[in-house]
Amino acid sequence: MVSVQEGTARKDVSGGFVSRELPLKYITIPASFTPIKGVRLVWDLTRNGLTVDHNLYWIPSPSQVMSWLADLIPPPHIREPLTLLSFFRDIAAPLLCYYATAVLVLTPNTLAIRLAVLPLSLWTFFNGATRVDVVKTYNDERLAFLNQGLVIIFTALSMRMIVWSFQTKPFWRVKTLGETTPQFYSAHPPPLRPKQVFRDAFELGCNLRGCGWNWSRYLQIPTETRPKSTRSFVAATSISVLIHLVMFDAIQYSIQCFGPTTIGSARGGTIFDPNLSPLLRYSRSSLITFLTGLAVYSSIQAGYDIATLLGVLVFGQDTSLWPPAFKAPWLSTSLSELWAIRWHQLFRDVFISLGGRPLSFVFGRVGAVMGAFLVSGIFHNLGMWGMGRGTEFLTIGGFFIMNGIGVILEHQWRITSGQRVGGWLGRTWTMMWVVGWGNILAEAWATRGLIGSAFQPQSMRLTTHIFGPLP
Repeated sequence: MVSVQEGTARKDVSGGFVSRELPLKYITIPASFTPIKGVRLVWDLTRNGLTVDHNLYWIPSPSQVMSWLADLIPPPHIREPLTLLSFFRDIAAPLLCYYATAVLVLTPNTLAIRLAVLPLSLWTFFNGATRVDVVKTYNDERLAFLNQGLVIIFTALSMRMIVWSFQTKPFWRVKTLGETTPQFYSAHPPPLRPKQVFRDAFELGCNLRGCGWNWSRYLQIPTETRPKSTRSFVAATSISVLIHLVMFDAIQYSIQCFGPTTIGSARGGTIFDPNLSPLLRYSRSSLITFLTGLAVYSSIQAGYDIATLLGVLVFGQDTSLWPPAFKAPWLSTSLSELWAIRWHQLFRDVFISLGGRPLSFVFGRVGAVMGAFLVSGIFHNLGMWGMGRGTEFLTIGGFFIMNGIGVILEHQWRITSGQRVGGWLGRTWTMMWVVGWGNILAEAWATRGLIGSAFQPQSMRLTTHIFGPLP
């Protein structure tokens, strides 16, 4: 039942509100009644029914105002397992739209077509990201990271489609990285070769950094240290895959040992031990955060190495198009150096195109920096939402926003002092800032069970065979 007293507003069982002072001292409305949004209603005691009047309003609560979002975005528990039908509908269809957009952006005079099909393409990606639950397919909650990966991939591809759809000039590429001279970026597009465009579109879709493409100007590419010959290059990359897979397993095992039944489990737990003194508590959480960063690095490097082998061996690409993904990020002497040069640049183009460039028109350099980090925060936040265990932008997005603020502080220091941040002081500052604010990011991942995920089968984990499975 819904009770309303004179001069008050009480929240009813459906989340609505009754407002304005009422001429009656007490009104009771059956809870089974479902009011219509925006309609003014009054309870008529003489007729024992509801009539339209101007004395009583039913005002929907914020949760009801936003209820359309619940209908638009299916809650995690009603997502469907991956089946043959859902694969073609929710996975293959979005990827086909993505590939079609890649073909169009290589073809001159297709701007109008790209803009016209963009809403449909984004809708297919949205459906795929919100309707498929890979965990239900295997019935293992430790595989929730697969849902996160699906949303991250679909978000990244959607962002790329948005950037491509607004391009006024077609993209083109060269066969080797050595051909990307300054003249290449300012030259006119070569004549379109219909037979080549479909292969180039596939290469464009898989090339996140844009090595060898005319849209990747000013890309910071680490110096290649592997041999030039294809055989030696493949051998060195294969060794790198093994090293970083073992490294990732060892680091994850070490983190899980801090709390096998909490942060080391699929249920998750906090990285902050309330039983410790503040100094020991935050020292422990910072060590976990540092190890988490190394785990992220090693997993991305291993995945990039595998993609490198596929590109060179399966698709016959030149080895120069697969330069190193990282440049020893632990040696960074400033936040600017870390994020602009030493960390991977796989999403640099979309972060700048969708965040940095638009905000730079309004707020200048500050807008460019904060816009790129803001989009990065939203991107990673959506990935966490994909796990189906909730999310919180203040922690996940906050880490990236605070790093943007740190980059701006470094620029202000340079203006004020006339010196760049660098040296051992700069290295200490960078480590403290990244790890310090990284605590909130690692905490979000740990409490939602991401750290305790089964990224590798237990039978394939070297640490399991050496130290035994965790309890």
